[in-house]
Amino acid sequence: MEICITGRIPSKKNSRLTLPNGRTIPSQDYLRWQHEARSAVRGAWLRAPTEKPVAVEIETNCRNDVDNLAASVLDMLEAIVYENDRQVKEMRVRKTRKERGEDYRTVIRVRVLGPAP
Repeated sequence: MEICITGRIPSKKNSRLTLPNGRTIPSQDYLRWQHEARSAVRGAWLRAPTEKPVAVEIETNCRNDVDNLAASVLDMLEAIVYENDRQVKEMRVRKTRKERGEDYRTVIRVRVLGPAP
């Protein structure tokens, strides 16, 4: 599966809100992005979540730290493409330069690796 998501990807870690009781929750911005991205992925992944190991490749021109960006993307794919992000056995994240006037975009590729261990 390959899908391109436009716009910035908010960091799950850095966009949390702290409630008065000390509990933290994701920001509305993060939840909105996750909902829109998950809808797009559902349109591209037209089957049940796989139980097999997967490889994920992320190519982006966003300015996020790659670890924060990867965490947001892997969590967003969970329960749609794979059952749990522990199934990700290979991952590659590549940042490209954003050209002037170019929109932010992230291309996500997922490949099923084979039988479950």
